[in-house]
Amino acid sequence: MFICRILWAALLLLVAHANSVEPPVVEGYYALGRGSCQDADGRMYSYLQRTIEFPNAETCGKQECERFGGLQQYRGFEYSVTKRCTCVFDAEKAPPPPVPTDTAKPEYVSKMDNGVGPIAGTSSTPGATCYRFEKNSATMAGAIYKAIFIASATVYMML
Repeated sequence: MFICRILWAALLLLVAHANSVEPPVVEGYYALGRGSCQDADGRMYSYLQRTIEFPNAETCGKQECERFGGLQQYRGFEYSVTKRCTCVFDAEKAPPPPVPTDTAKPEYVSKMDNGVGPIAGTSSTPGATCYRFEKNSATMAGAIYKAIFIASATVYMML
């Protein structure tokens, strides 16, 4: 029975590790993983998205979205598998899309939603990775959840 518990716990850890492909690191941001960004109540954020492709998550965060870093309502960004960059903001507080001065420059799309406060989690649906802007964040929810899981698995193995 004891060996079965050890094997079960090892299998759980192996599956958790296999499913946790680490997203690219972007300095100044914490990658919460796949899915759209959500607040502590599971609500989505208002957003501003430029209608061009971005080569990677770092370009999205550092060159596109971080220009909003001085705004308290800026919460982070989502980078999608289609190479779209979406800057997320508190409910109804996304800045207006910039007016293009050149018709060759890409447009912006935006949507108002109900998310408020620091990003606490993701929708877990494939298609995008959520990054929380650390400067405007008062929580480290992702790291806390991971630590709780590891501690729980360790205790279970000891039983």
